[in-house]
Amino acid sequence: MGKAFFVLAVAMGLGLTLAGCAGTSRTHPDSASKTSLISHEIDADKVASVNHWALDRGAKLIWINYPQKRFVRNDNRGD
Repeated sequence: MGKAFFVLAVAMGLGLTLAGCAGTSRTHPDSASKTSLISHEIDADKVASVNHWALDRGAKLIWINYPQKRFVRNDNRGD
């Protein structure tokens, strides 16, 4: 019974580890950017504007998701 429990525990641990790895999406930045035509960049002008507005009014601002610019990437590098 002890050996069966050990084998079962190892199998469950291995299964949970593999399930956790399969649930995470860690792609290389280059591979993701090559397949996407739209890129995102933090809109620093909007962030500065909203931060200034909040400071002028005494509001406390906490960014959860920074605003992003959307633009079509230009992959033509003269090749």
